Amino acid sequence: MPEIIDVNTLFGPLPTASCDLSVDELCSMMDAHGVQSCCTLSTIGMLLDYSMGNGASRAACSENSRLLPVATLNPQSYFGGDGPWTRFGADGFKLVRFFPGPQGWNPEYAAFGAALDAMRDQKLPIMVDVPAAGVASGFARLLENYPAAVILAGVDVDTLAECVALLRTHAHFVIESSRLLASGAIKLVADSVGAARVLYGSGATARPMAASLRAVRYSGCSDADQAMILGQNARRVLGLN
Repeated sequence: MPEIIDVNTLFGPLPTASCDLSVDELCSMMDAHGVQSCCTLSTIGMLLDYSMGNGASRAACSENSRLLPVATLNPQSYFGGDGPWTRFGADGFKLVRFFPGPQGWNPEYAAFGAALDAMRDQKLPIMVDVPAAGVASGFARLLENYPAAVILAGVDVDTLAECVALLRTHAHFVIESSRLLASGAIKLVADSVGAARVLYGSGATARPMAASLRAVRYSGCSDADQAMILGQNARRVLGLN
């Protein structure tokens, strides 16, 4: 069985869920589906306070080596100067994630560009959610010279053509697969830009892992391409030993 690394998971309170999404539930999902590692973050960082959320993410991951901490940064609370965002790499975070939709900002938001400049020297991969058409293109203008991988998250059938076009012109852009559940979607990306440009993501614990894993395993991609998507690409992008 190929190694599975899920680059898109979260835990904590979420208004759309009936209860808190726990770390224990995430680990149970991992065990049930043979997932070796998950990039994860606390929803507190997405919805409330990124500093508190990052602390919760680090604490959870320090107790379980299978969990890889993801930092968040809300540009609406970014005022420059020295701060924790300049130490994300030193603090053990594997990537930094941005949530323009839930937080109510767009790629042209000036503080987002300033935050990118503050983090640039760390060369950490970043993940940006692209909840609607045009958002990915807006990010591309700011991130075309970013010195690490850019992971486009939440890509679905409505934004897929836009994101594939960006992958063709931005060699450091990749797509995570959590919403590529439509028949043929993952294979379309693999055939268009190569399987090396797709990373497995589930959106767990807010969404089940089973559907996203089935989408890869029944994608029509070769076994070698599936192994790349499920784990090898994430290992490369995240710089895992």
